[in-house]
Amino acid sequence: MVATEPLPADVLRRMSDYLAEAKAYTYHAEIEFDQFLPGGPKIRLSGAVDVAVVRPGSLAIDYRDDVSARLIWYENGLLTTFDPHGKTWAQVSGPKDIDGMVAKLEKDYGIALPLGELAESDPSAVLTRGIDMAWYVGVRDVEGIACQHVVLQRPDLNLQVFVEIGDAPVPRKLVFERPNQPGSPQYTAFLTDWSFEVPANEIFTPKVPESAGRVDFLPATEAR
Repeated sequence: MVATEPLPADVLRRMSDYLAEAKAYTYHAEIEFDQFLPGGPKIRLSGAVDVAVVRPGSLAIDYRDDVSARLIWYENGLLTTFDPHGKTWAQVSGPKDIDGMVAKLEKDYGIALPLGELAESDPSAVLTRGIDMAWYVGVRDVEGIACQHVVLQRPDLNLQVFVEIGDAPVPRKLVFERPNQPGSPQYTAFLTDWSFEVPANEIFTPKVPESAGRVDFLPATEAR
């Protein structure tokens, strides 16, 4: 009897349900991304991000890479972000759930949170939004962990998702490629150190230095 390959939708649904059922989780991600020098070649930069989620409405992100950094705290409908390089911070109030705040940031300010797709209540729905084609590629090794490899495609995005095989189907690698942009830049994240313990409450409390200057979020039309 020939084994039937999993459907891409089933792989992503199992991953999504597993994350959605968790009350809380944290993970670390090592990232790599392309950048183009003015009039020059494409270079590869790197960074890291630590994420903490407590559903439905608490989120903390510590992001840093070769050219930028930002700290984000969200709780009780209030989101605070701090740029340690520019020594500036901003704050905005909105919905008291992560899904609602992510939608508000994208619509009103054109801001996407680092790996924000995985913080929402239905990551599968977010990752497959607008997808035209999907493929199940097979089983692949991601840093020693066997994963199911799924590829999703829409006109402006090629997305590869690697989901761990077993009782904890967490995403272990994501590759975002923008084929419509010059040079088809990629953004890759390797996700490790998954924990489903509830983090300490203070991780969601803003820690902005008194010397930092406050700025406003720019409306989406001005931010572009």
